[in-house]
Amino acid sequence: MSRVRVYDAEDVARSMVKTFKNRDVEQVEKHPWNWPTTLRNVGDSLSVAYASDKWKPTDARGKRDWELYKHLAESRNQVFVKPGFLHDFHAPSKRWPVIGPKIYFDDVPMPDGFAALALFEEIALQLYTSGTDDSPRFGRGDDGIVKVTVRHGLLGGSKFGWSLDGDEEDEPFIFVYTKSAGVLMLITGETLDIEKDGIVG
Repeated sequence: MSRVRVYDAEDVARSMVKTFKNRDVEQVEKHPWNWPTTLRNVGDSLSVAYASDKWKPTDARGKRDWELYKHLAESRNQVFVKPGFLHDFHAPSKRWPVIGPKIYFDDVPMPDGFAALALFEEIALQLYTSGTDDSPRFGRGDDGIVKVTVRHGLLGGSKFGWSLDGDEEDEPFIFVYTKSAGVLMLITGETLDIEKDGIVG
């Protein structure tokens, strides 16, 4: 079974947490899953909602308040999902029909660790609705726009290590995962980034 190639991303993850949460990494966790080798580009992300205790001071009990945030895509944010992941909310055993190209990640320099950013709430997707897998097209108006939730979903962030292969800059990305199932959705964008104000771009 093929696996993606990974690079040492500890400094990237720690810096991302420090920027996003305004505090150092407080806990390091190991996960039993690997990065997927294949994802399907099913359309674009219009918005991502998440709950975070970033930039919150601790109270007398050592706890922090949580706040709900929503990132509205300011540029094109493409979404890649685990094959077979999307299901109909009203008929959970029924897979949601999607089209779009399969993307292979086995030659993409992926991080060996990542920043755990927040609790995932929901994502609004604009799915391709016509054409072929190799040449998909969006519908008009709200055609193909769906809301996706994930039970026990978490939001992570890191960077593709493009600088390892040449002069390209490393590219930030965010992703939705669960501790048991691993990566379910990955979001990229030309201006997407993780800043102190939250997810931008």
